[in-house]
Formats: sequence, C-alpha cells, structure tokens
Amino acid sequence: MKTAPIDATTSQEISQKLSQVLANTYVLYTKTQNFHWNLEDTRFYSLHLLFEKQYTELAEALDEIAERMRMIGEKSPGSMRQFLELTTLEESDNELSGDEMIRELMEDHTTLANTLRPIISDANKKGDDGTADMLIQLLRSHEKNAWMLRSHLT
Repeated sequence: MKTAPIDATTSQEISQKLSQVLANTYVLYTKTQNFHWNLEDTRFYSLHLLFEKQYTELAEALDEIAERMRMIGEKSPGSMRQFLELTTLEESDNELSGDEMIRELMEDHTTLANTLRPIISDANKKGDDGTADMLIQLLRSHEKNAWMLRSHLT
C-alpha cells in the first residue's frame, strides 16, 4: 500500500518529471566528474576543486531526488540505460579545453534551472509542497553553479 502524501495520479505525474530531473542530474554529475578527472588547463587547481565541489553537490542531489520519488510512492530510475533514455542533456568527451568544459557545464546548469521552474510551479499547484521545496533548493544550486562557472569566463 502506498503511503504517499498526494494522490496516486499526482504522484505518477510528478515522478515522471522527477525521473527526467534525476536523469539530467546524473548526466551532469558524470560530466562534471569526467571534467574534474581530465582537465588540462593553467587554472587546473582551482577548476579541479570547483568541479569536485559541484559533482559532490550533484551526488547529494541525486540521492534527494530519488528518495523524494520513493517518498511520494513511486520507483526511481537507476540504470545508465534509463538515465540516457530520459536525459535531455548531451554527453561530452575528454577533448575539451578548460573554457569549453566551463561553458558546457554552465549551459547544462542553466538548462536544468530552466527546466525546474515549470516543475516547481506544477508541484505547487498540485499541493506537493515537499517536492516543490526540494526542487527550489536544487534550482538555487544550479543557478549558483552556473554563476560560479560563468565568472570564470569573464
């Protein structure tokens, strides 16, 4: 028996959107970690630390999103196949300059922030304040990370 704080239809609708948020977050996490490992740049140390901080935050967000899906009574995707089917982000290779890595991560954080806004609004309208609150925190994180990355390009 589901003990979700919202009705089953709402739970399924919101979880479907959260599945894509989870997939996008996982792809961004993997990309950020890849860039952390493979960066070659005169700013290596500072960017290496920045990328590590960001992928650590993303790892925590992954757990929050998946656990929220379970809290509202649904299962979360958990395989690479599922994530790659659900994501709207593109994977990246290792042959990028530091500025290209920064730009790509900045654009992905901005994309995620922009996709979260309507989901937050929808969760609020459907009375799922817990999901809305979690996504607002995630929105702030993506906005801050995009800003931090953008500051390295000016």
